[in-house]
Amino acid sequence: MKTDYGFGGLKGFRRWYDYAYKHTHMITSEAKERLRILRYWRKHGLPATHDAFGIRRSTLYGWWKIYKESGWKEESLNPGSQARKNQNKRDINPMVLAEIKRLRLEVCPNMGKDKVKIFLDRCCKKEGLKNVSASTIGRIIKQKKIYYQRQKISHYGKVKALKRKKKLRKPEGFTATDIGDLVEIDTVVRFVAGIKRYIITAADIHTRYTFALGYERANSLSARDFFQKLEQVFPYRIRAVQTDNGSEFHKYFMAYLKERKITHYWNYPGRPYRNGHVEKYNRTIQDEFIDKNDYLLPDLKHFNAKLMAWLIWYNTMRPHWSLNLISPVDYLLKNTFLSKMSWTDTAS
Repeated sequence: MKTDYGFGGLKGFRRWYDYAYKHTHMITSEAKERLRILRYWRKHGLPATHDAFGIRRSTLYGWWKIYKESGWKEESLNPGSQARKNQNKRDINPMVLAEIKRLRLEVCPNMGKDKVKIFLDRCCKKEGLKNVSASTIGRIIKQKKIYYQRQKISHYGKVKALKRKKKLRKPEGFTATDIGDLVEIDTVVRFVAGIKRYIITAADIHTRYTFALGYERANSLSARDFFQKLEQVFPYRIRAVQTDNGSEFHKYFMAYLKERKITHYWNYPGRPYRNGHVEKYNRTIQDEFIDKNDYLLPDLKHFNAKLMAWLIWYNTMRPHWSLNLISPVDYLLKNTFLSKMSWTDTAS
């Protein structure tokens, strides 16, 4: 039977109602057992009850009092909450709390607890207070919600807190089982004769098929242009990509991936090994091509033309240990991925 709750729009009411109904109308197995013990006690006395059930005298009298005052209702013997009535409360020195707020809200927004401790210890020593551990500082921050919120002022002068968007990370245990399941993308920066150039690179973690292209600027327009060319040269559809948190992989790049319905995973900051395939490829392309041809970087047209010839050799002829010493294209052909490859579609 479905229970109709009259306060369906009130948050938490259903849980409270279920709890109240259970403890005022429903008779639990614990309540039935307690009543059985009470009846045994009234019939056979305290010593026999203690020997049979191990229940103390004060417990029996307490149960009997509750049972009697309820008007002999069996549900009154349902177990109540076991939570302590007087919970421990952290006594925080006002000066310590004020200093933590100052450090996290004024000096350095959202300063970590270990760094806060360094400055707080100096303050405590100066004021003759007991030092506070880093773990306690962390609990104080969480309890008092001492978090700095970035703000944005609208055209009307209204101040709004900016919420940081949560980035999608690659799931734990993720494995690429098919071509195009995940392509890692990164950027190599080089200085030549006082000129800065950027080489954006990409590597499929399943087939080791790769691509790269040089640019004058590392912005989202360049990254979008790179990915559009990447789609043209890759012989199959890309379903997901992973990048670091560089600015070139935001705005236009993100918008294009969304338009193409391609999943965009962000690597964790400070963990380049989680983008390991393209990082390894970056080392290879620098050792085998960029270091030998960096003199061409000021003229990107010539550099990219020579790079394209090297990429064809890399993808079609160069043996790879990870592919049992065959090239990425040979791997595709050997594993019958040919039917899934877009370059075989002559109608397009």
